[in-house]
Amino acid sequence: MVENPNQLQHLHTANGSVLFDYHGWHARLMAVNDHLLRLTVTAGAWPQHPSIPQAPAVAKHADETVATGGSGQQYQTPIVTASGQLPLNLHDHQFSLGAYTVSLQAGQMVIKRGDTVLLTQTLPQLAGQAWTTRIKTALNAHYFGGGVQNGQVEQTGRLIAIKNENRWTRGSVSSPVPFYWTTSGYGFLANSFTPGEYDFGDPLHGAYLTHEDSLYDAYLILGQTPVSLIDGYYELTGQPVRLPAFAFYPAHFNAYNRNYWVAVTADSAGARQFADGHWYKAYSPLNKATFNLGFRPGTITVNNQPLVPNVYGNGQVTFTDPDKNGMPKTAIHESLNGEHDGQFSGRAVIDRYAEAGFPLGWMIPNDGYGSGYGQTDSFAGDLANLKAFIQYANAHGIQVGLWTQAQLSPQTATPQKNDRDLQQEVEAGSRAVKTDVAWIGEGYTFGVNATAKIQAAFAAHQLRPLTVTLDGWAGTQRAALVWTGDQTGGTWRNLETHVASYLAAGLAGQPHIASDVDGIYGGGDPIIQTRDLQWKAFTPSFFAMDGWGTQPKLMGMEMATAAINRAFLQYHTMLVPYLYSLATQTAPIMRPTFWADPDALAAGELADQFMVGASLLVAPIVRPDRLQPDGQATRASVYLPHGDWFDFWTGAKIAGDQTLSDVPAPLAQLPVYVKAGSIIPLALPHQNPAARSAARLIDYWPGPARAFTLVEDDGTTLAYQTGAQATTLITAERSRGTVSLTIHATEGQFAGQAETVPVQLFVAGPAPTQVTARSGEVPIAVHMQPGRRVVDPLNRSETGVTISVPARSIREPLTFTLTW
Repeated sequence: MVENPNQLQHLHTANGSVLFDYHGWHARLMAVNDHLLRLTVTAGAWPQHPSIPQAPAVAKHADETVATGGSGQQYQTPIVTASGQLPLNLHDHQFSLGAYTVSLQAGQMVIKRGDTVLLTQTLPQLAGQAWTTRIKTALNAHYFGGGVQNGQVEQTGRLIAIKNENRWTRGSVSSPVPFYWTTSGYGFLANSFTPGEYDFGDPLHGAYLTHEDSLYDAYLILGQTPVSLIDGYYELTGQPVRLPAFAFYPAHFNAYNRNYWVAVTADSAGARQFADGHWYKAYSPLNKATFNLGFRPGTITVNNQPLVPNVYGNGQVTFTDPDKNGMPKTAIHESLNGEHDGQFSGRAVIDRYAEAGFPLGWMIPNDGYGSGYGQTDSFAGDLANLKAFIQYANAHGIQVGLWTQAQLSPQTATPQKNDRDLQQEVEAGSRAVKTDVAWIGEGYTFGVNATAKIQAAFAAHQLRPLTVTLDGWAGTQRAALVWTGDQTGGTWRNLETHVASYLAAGLAGQPHIASDVDGIYGGGDPIIQTRDLQWKAFTPSFFAMDGWGTQPKLMGMEMATAAINRAFLQYHTMLVPYLYSLATQTAPIMRPTFWADPDALAAGELADQFMVGASLLVAPIVRPDRLQPDGQATRASVYLPHGDWFDFWTGAKIAGDQTLSDVPAPLAQLPVYVKAGSIIPLALPHQNPAARSAARLIDYWPGPARAFTLVEDDGTTLAYQTGAQATTLITAERSRGTVSLTIHATEGQFAGQAETVPVQLFVAGPAPTQVTARSGEVPIAVHMQPGRRVVDPLNRSETGVTISVPARSIREPLTFTLTW
């Protein structure tokens, strides 16, 4: 008889670990706690750190910018940050782990909860520079995770890549994470930086997993709910970074030291009208860093300098002041501070946002590709130019960050022209960094090392980082917000793909994710631009990238839809208290529908609708179904989970546990529903973070008992890590026809906290017949008015009543009693 090479040998315990050999390999089981189990298998010594890829293939996909910043993976930042060990006691080939029993058999490990088998894992097989394993679980299990699997919420039945592909479209992968979990009750994390592949296509034989790694090192996460499994991932790899408050506001990205503007006629391709009433077209200089090295149709020469058309349109161009050769006599160079002409500057953009009433929280005024932040002849001069711009922006309530193409630090001790020095930039007031593919396009260790360095640079000043990155890995959530990449706007497919990508990221432990409104490239369709902005207004962060599309984005300020865009941006500023509080929870901010109703899994992937917390259900218009010339469309279906819901626009009550069909959506609206019982803290609409009022606004949508915790801090520093934050519990309890809604006394303190604030409660639906308020046993006078008394940017028609009380201490409870 042939001996089974997978037969366990030398099974024993040592130092609280279970050790054994099989197939000539050494295996070790260690427990972090009663629900996190680590298995390591090696043919040699135990690993000191995760394996790194030696020379990962980097596909450029016709994008020459990818990974031009260098190569060579280096281990500097761990994947797993958890410490501690729970000793294991082996008895008759098995041991207990909290509520679980782990049994070791020839060739496999079996984990049970009670008498039920949770999973059976085939002991990993090592073959050269790769390992494989299978994990079998319940046949009806659903699989989620893997990072930003673009356009795919659920991975059940799919083969997914755990590798950096540098592609940002449907079916591709960006910012992969070697972590997945199942509804059967387990999660998996590979402690490796190597590329992998997870096959969930055969439920009978389980998940088939492989990594390009000569040893196996991975964790099993045991838990009964999605929250517990994602929380287990955070226990191992670290909690998501708490972003600064300005990250929750719209951002504007562009380059203001690169382009030249030439006066043209209004009918010229790519012409834009500026503040002086004249029309201009953008051109870029030839520059190796911009990858503009050859002829491009429409190339011109101004003062002996070749300039190629920027991406604003193609076609006939007529110059208003040509020389004898038909070339323009002058070209105006953009700048941060308006040195050449104020209307072509970063400062002018800040002014335009404010004048148009478009909220703006922060800016990135350089793009790295041939565009620094100054036009002087020295690093010191450019840094002074940057500081002057930051001071102007800060005076208008706007924060400033910088795009980083290839470097964070100067090449020598003394920075030279075109160098970057993050330390001095932070000291000058820069508060954000956007990485790029040229720097971290290889991903893997590149991505987490880069974001960790940025985080450390900000922490040295007790500041939170806002790092926008891509090509991430497990642990990216500790330091960064994930960007979805270089999409082309103006397509319905891009909208539909993005909703699913956001959900996939949150389910893979990357809750901070954002993208560019209407993409970076292309765009120009005002209806698609507005539909994209509408649903993103319900997400924490989003950007407008001017300068690379077929026409400027600028949040649609130059389109006929400007009023609609403005309204949604203003409503987004009202949502900041709700979104900011959600970002402190373990659960993703954006959640799939099944999060509120597990039965919704039977309704399919539902990849084009999402929950924002537990209260809002958003169903974007992502297809041109029955699209009318005025932008009105019809959404084919919306699934409402169990329970009662309110129409966000009218306040009409709708029963859940049903699919709504043919939902109409005029251009100024998209289908949004509010869960009955919801408590949503809001702010007054405002222009920028500095303009936010301390007034407390609360929307209450009557229903079953609910609670929400408002979380506040200084929004800037790391002081919250040592307790400098405040929490306010808000509860609503219902008894027959009476609701008691209590704003409990605020606990905790932080710098700049308002101790006395006015309170305004909006109660949706039919007005109560009686309203009283008290603080403890002391009655409080109330002022009640029909309808929503705060100016509603969205001009909703919902019924309800507004209840106001004078400014009062946040340290005293306030209870409203509502009777119908």
